[in-house]
Amino acid sequence: MPSVIGPYDIAGVEMPTWILRYNNDGICESPQSRTLLLDELRNGDHTDVFLFSHGWNNSFEEAISLYGGFLKALEAHLSANPPARSFKPLFAGITWPSEWLDFSNSPTIAGDPGVNEGLDVSKTEMAAQIEAATPGGGATFVKLINKASVNKDEATTLARLIQPVLVGAIDEIEEGTQPITESDILLAVQSEAAARQPPVGIDLDDYGSVDGGTAGAIDPQAAGWPGFLDPRTYVRLFSVYQMKDRAGRVGTRGMAPLLRDILGATAAKVHVAGHSYGCKVMLSAICAPGDLTRPVSSLLLLQPAISYLSFSANVPGTTRAGGYRAALEGTRVIPPILSTYSKKDFPLHATFHLSLRRKSDLGEVQIAGTATAAGDPPNKYAALGGYGPRGAGEKLINLPKSGEAHNLGSARVIGMDGSANLINSHGDVDSPHTAWAMYQLVFGTR
Repeated sequence: MPSVIGPYDIAGVEMPTWILRYNNDGICESPQSRTLLLDELRNGDHTDVFLFSHGWNNSFEEAISLYGGFLKALEAHLSANPPARSFKPLFAGITWPSEWLDFSNSPTIAGDPGVNEGLDVSKTEMAAQIEAATPGGGATFVKLINKASVNKDEATTLARLIQPVLVGAIDEIEEGTQPITESDILLAVQSEAAARQPPVGIDLDDYGSVDGGTAGAIDPQAAGWPGFLDPRTYVRLFSVYQMKDRAGRVGTRGMAPLLRDILGATAAKVHVAGHSYGCKVMLSAICAPGDLTRPVSSLLLLQPAISYLSFSANVPGTTRAGGYRAALEGTRVIPPILSTYSKKDFPLHATFHLSLRRKSDLGEVQIAGTATAAGDPPNKYAALGGYGPRGAGEKLINLPKSGEAHNLGSARVIGMDGSANLINSHGDVDSPHTAWAMYQLVFGTR
């Protein structure tokens, strides 16, 4: 990230923009800009503050591109539909380390089929963590991970080596630390690999289907081991867990204090948005222990890479509510919360529920609802950005096109299905349609 103290101008965006950088542990690495931002809010006359977090696998440049694209689309709506009230906005975006080592032709949570991913923990760094947990295991890991494919015995060895470094954090489904088991790892990598077996010519309308069945119902043993399992699947799995937990740390340790300071520094309306794991960053900030001085004025979740049971009144099979249920209480967010989802988001619709299998990532049974085009969740591990919220008194609607009226009603959380060519990939969120949803939250009748 360029070394800039104070406002960071985003090309083509009219409103003043600020960028704050956070590290893996949620520590702000641009403290001077943070101080200046709060001073600006205390001394200025801003009416609205937009606070946004990017998600998975975004470099600094990609985060700026996301913010710029979204803000330009929002400003186009503002130009075409001038607000009736006074409006002097300020934008604050954050960056946090969410990149990973590059992989080709293997779609993961990061993007779409055929798109290269980045994984910021290299095989060497993974090996170092494994070596620290299991002396002598690093070299074995390197040998196996560099093979073109692994057999069942080798896959089991990899699961045994990686298990000690996959430690669960407090999550949106279950309180407490729940490490993934060796069996969890074997099932996850085999199921995900089976879902990815036909990488060419896959029908977007058939995401989540493998050999005529749902992806959540795959029998991994039927796939066969010899010549089948790409060992890089373990690196993808490692990255999913590591990044999900990192997003929670950045939100709780970094964004929660920033959000509270912003709410205390200004009387302006504060509008919060997140994309992918950035939704976990922002929800972790909003729901962190302790009361907010006042609720944020709106919350827009764009293809959230979190559990579809995050807002549930009761997680099936437990006595607990979803970990972000507090966001619906009205004291933290003025309702409704808008959350987009799409069956054309390959990673969230087809593979998320195959990778996140530790106890802290699941509800015990499927919850059906009023299905839109994306359909009902295939199993208990499904993503909010793939299937929409359930068990929360939610309303599920099709995402309105740019310029169409939003009939939000009285539900506290609304799932908006963008499958009808409005959200065509995991990263397709800086569009006129998603910016229109934000416009409606800010200026629409609620």
